[in-house]
Amino acid sequence: MPGSLTGRALAALHRHPGLSPGARVLAAMSGGVDSSVMAALLQTGGFEVVGVSMQLFDKGTPQNAEGRCCTLDDFQDARRVAHHCGFPHFVMDFEDRFRSTVVEPFVRSYLNGETPSPCILCNQYLKFSSLLDRAESLQASHVATGHYATVSEVQGRWHLHRASDPDKDQSYFLFHHTQATLPRTLFPLAGLTKPEVRTLGAELGLHLADKPESQEICFVTQDRYDAFIDAQGGDPGPGQGPIRHRDGRLLGQHQGFWRHTVGQRRGLGVAYAEPLYVLSTDPVTNTVWVGAEGDLYARDLLARAATWVLGPPPGPQACQARIRSRAVPAEALVIPLPEGRLQVSFAEPQRAIAPGQAVVFYQDDEVLGGAWIDRWGPA
Repeated sequence: MPGSLTGRALAALHRHPGLSPGARVLAAMSGGVDSSVMAALLQTGGFEVVGVSMQLFDKGTPQNAEGRCCTLDDFQDARRVAHHCGFPHFVMDFEDRFRSTVVEPFVRSYLNGETPSPCILCNQYLKFSSLLDRAESLQASHVATGHYATVSEVQGRWHLHRASDPDKDQSYFLFHHTQATLPRTLFPLAGLTKPEVRTLGAELGLHLADKPESQEICFVTQDRYDAFIDAQGGDPGPGQGPIRHRDGRLLGQHQGFWRHTVGQRRGLGVAYAEPLYVLSTDPVTNTVWVGAEGDLYARDLLARAATWVLGPPPGPQACQARIRSRAVPAEALVIPLPEGRLQVSFAEPQRAIAPGQAVVFYQDDEVLGGAWIDRWGPA
């Protein structure tokens, strides 16, 4: 084993700061390859693993929902892995908390003219809040997940870094971590690539080493998010409204501003001499504003509810910033404003800055923190 991929992964795991040999660890298991390999690796490494799957939405969600995680079939896969490895597995009901902290904010965000990022909220309020509470009640020292990110400790201060594999790095979705949560968090897959994780799964004898990845938002079982919002029975407003060019000209009618997101080109139903893109949606006037692709670029944005891994900076912070999970980090200056708000000014214009998405700040490979985008443009 020392020369194998399993041996390499275990050696890295045993070097994790603050993790004692044989410690009890709560392993968050979605039933996918990553979390299953993570849990099996911990068990192989001699840790006392308690596998937990979170029931987040209606028990009637169809099995085999293609491209989605946390279905009943996924829970069965997680339980099968736990049985194979010899550790206990439980399904915990977080449905009410998931609805109040993830689903309802998701719907409100769209109806406020934003483009939400529910996976970040799920990480923040479920995986690294509710599960940490459960871990404490079970006397488990850490919560482990299958995320690709890296935790380190230097002189008593905890740091969050990007994963070694840039194609799988998920640090953007974890910016909410603080000095209170990082010491109790494990990412055992941090130093591995996805092909290596599948190989590791085969080495560990797991039946799902070749299982496809989940890609879609788990609770949206329809093909379109607007259909999900309609099905929630909320009050989306007056429905049909104007589509206007940024110069004010009326170009057509939309069937609900919440059906459109910043940067969208297709599905506008407007004939025009050049391609049109959604620039913003205004729920107050029920207007969808459109323009040319060049109109999507801006140097500045305002953000709210800032979170800093090491605490807020004393003044303006030069860094690199991402405005979406797959965006290339861009040089920026972050200027703190009152009440946890920020102005972020980029060295070069950024395309399609979308309210409701997160802007995440880096210093090279280290995550400094992040915030939620309110609007683009200067303060």
